[in-house]
Amino acid sequence: MAGSFPERFEEFIATQRPNWPGWAAVALGSGIAIYFGLAEEPPLWLGPGIAAALFLATMAMRRQPLALLVLAGLLAATIGFSAACLRTELVKAPQLSRSLYRADVTGRVIEVELYPGSFRVTLDHLAISSEKAGALADDALPERVRIKLAKATEPIQIGDWVKLTADLQPPAPPAAPHAFDFRRQAYFERLGGVGFSLQPAIKVEGRDVGISPLAGLLDWLDASRLTIGRRIQAELPGATGAMAMALIVGNQTALRADDVKAMRDSGLAHLTSISGLHIGLAAGIFFFGLRAILALVPPVALRYDIKKWAAVLALAGAFFYAGLAGMPVPTQRALVMTGVFFCAILLDRSPISMRVIAFAAIVVLLIAPDALVGASFQMSFAAVLGLIRVFDGGRTQFAALRRVGRDAPDLMGRILGMFECGALWLGTLMLTSLIASLMTAPYAAYHFDRLTLYGIAANMLAVPLTGFWIMPLAVLALVAMPFGLEHWPLAAMGWGCDLVIAIAHWVAGWPGAVVLVPAMPVAGLLLTSFGLVWLCLIVGRFKWLGLAFFALGCLTPLSQRSPDILAFASGQSSRLVAVLGDDGQYRFSSMRAGKIPAETWLRRNAQAKRLPFPKQMAAAPELNSHQRRLDAVHAAALPGEGSCNADWCRFDTRMGFVAVVLTEAGTEAACHTARLVISLEPVEGFCPSAERVIDFFDMWRHGTHAISIEGDGSFRVTRANDTGNRPWTMRRFPKTAQPQGEAAPEPADVSTGASGQSDDPES
Repeated sequence: MAGSFPERFEEFIATQRPNWPGWAAVALGSGIAIYFGLAEEPPLWLGPGIAAALFLATMAMRRQPLALLVLAGLLAATIGFSAACLRTELVKAPQLSRSLYRADVTGRVIEVELYPGSFRVTLDHLAISSEKAGALADDALPERVRIKLAKATEPIQIGDWVKLTADLQPPAPPAAPHAFDFRRQAYFERLGGVGFSLQPAIKVEGRDVGISPLAGLLDWLDASRLTIGRRIQAELPGATGAMAMALIVGNQTALRADDVKAMRDSGLAHLTSISGLHIGLAAGIFFFGLRAILALVPPVALRYDIKKWAAVLALAGAFFYAGLAGMPVPTQRALVMTGVFFCAILLDRSPISMRVIAFAAIVVLLIAPDALVGASFQMSFAAVLGLIRVFDGGRTQFAALRRVGRDAPDLMGRILGMFECGALWLGTLMLTSLIASLMTAPYAAYHFDRLTLYGIAANMLAVPLTGFWIMPLAVLALVAMPFGLEHWPLAAMGWGCDLVIAIAHWVAGWPGAVVLVPAMPVAGLLLTSFGLVWLCLIVGRFKWLGLAFFALGCLTPLSQRSPDILAFASGQSSRLVAVLGDDGQYRFSSMRAGKIPAETWLRRNAQAKRLPFPKQMAAAPELNSHQRRLDAVHAAALPGEGSCNADWCRFDTRMGFVAVVLTEAGTEAACHTARLVISLEPVEGFCPSAERVIDFFDMWRHGTHAISIEGDGSFRVTRANDTGNRPWTMRRFPKTAQPQGEAAPEPADVSTGASGQSDDPES
């Protein structure tokens, strides 16, 4: 007899025991996700209080297996929730509430990022003042600011104190509702402002700020990274050196925009982020190289376990390499897994299992819970989860394939065996690329609104080149650099870097290399993630249910409808409106203004390029004092979706007329014509025909406005800045409280705002 349902369920749970650590990591992440999904900041005591109650309940129910498992999962989720609350409190620091122009900034350099033709610095221990706002008080002074510098007159090093004049802006809000929020990322980086300098930085005498030993070690690693990057630039100028810097020290900012796009469109962007491939290759090179060197010393090789010696030294080398890369999330994950791998060697255990990735995820999430909502964490762990599931689950089959031809008695058999080994290696590489592409596809669709179709082909060419040529020479260059002997290793490495760039451009140029997909909702991300986790962690035939959840998540973009109108304004040079046409494509009020908002709107609509507003026509409706009636405007309507003149545009929609005011001169006509008025200029008077007016100050205060027109003619307005009452949300001045004599804030330069970070989907 099959038994009762509780008995069968208990048996099912027991079969999942090998992957319980993985489900503990999932529960921990679920608690963190709940925290970041809240609209209001919870009190700090809430998480620990619930955790204490759950712990007592768990102890009380320890003799009831099913209840114990449920309570343990809830306890893990509560621990994740509490860790996120605590992390938010620990990194709390002020952010600028408004733009500051020609501000005098003094601070200590803690990071230098090299760019093509310039560089960007991050400063702490700040003193900021401006002519309009005066000196910022301590409670309003950011912990850090990031500034793109004008051409420097002298090299700037980590630890230098500099003084400069800069335009500063608060971290940029989302460019569209539900889009990436750079404010949240900046908050957890303790970054309170971004901007660009108006003159070269001047070195000044610093003050004693009491650097801790850990901070001193981090400063030394940052200084080493900067020095290595500059020496690479000196040996390998241009795009070659930029690629070498990305692979050796993780500095992606020096890459040219066209190379970044080619790497992304070809599916090779992961090569420029120091992650499992790079840490694994570097650690492997250290391990096998040191073991070979120790084997050359017979007294050591015969008396000691040189394999374990090499493992310890290789782990130290991996830590140093990860420190040079700045410890981004993929590097943290790879370092934890590399550490577990070498510890398994030291303990004579198998280093590849689901427990390894579960342990790595738990460590990363407890240290930096905010990493969960970033693309790097999601894509990195998803790819490794799929690879371990396939290769660990098929260990017996892969071992049998590796034995084919190995024990052949004759020469011909051994030759055939060599060809079979080569085919096995090629097949393994293809399978690895396929698994990684499938596992990361939903996250690429959610964060970047695109899928690459030829990643397998590009990786088959570029990954072996990276593993067998570029990375060994990179390690050799690092070892030779203290002796000034890095020229030849870097020159040879440069040949490989040039070839990788050429492969990226070649594959990215293939027809259909990139497929643009509409914005995926959060529900789609959750469904696909749950489906993949279920598929990889569940033991038994029920694992295939994960495919159903995955398929449902992939279909969610089809249920989304792009806003009919998007409007953004922030400063004189960044005012933009986009109107959705009958063909599903946005028409823009400007073909140049608002670079970041326009790119975000296009990407989320799966649209390749901007299209202009209807052609400006002299016959566009202009009202005089005798025509201020809606029926007169209908009589003056022009054919087509809309019509424009130099001052305003009118669109005939399901809700009636919508007016877009381009200049102040178009305000009066629009206010007597349309049901909805969107003005890129301030509107102070009364609009008789308008149910709602969205003017410049509304957009400056609340961010991008998205207007969705329903089938019954009603409309709904969603504002990008309405993301709840969280520590990283920005408060704007009310319309009447604009600082005297100070203009509305200009948008941040693209290189100082939401872009330039490897984990930033807006870059």
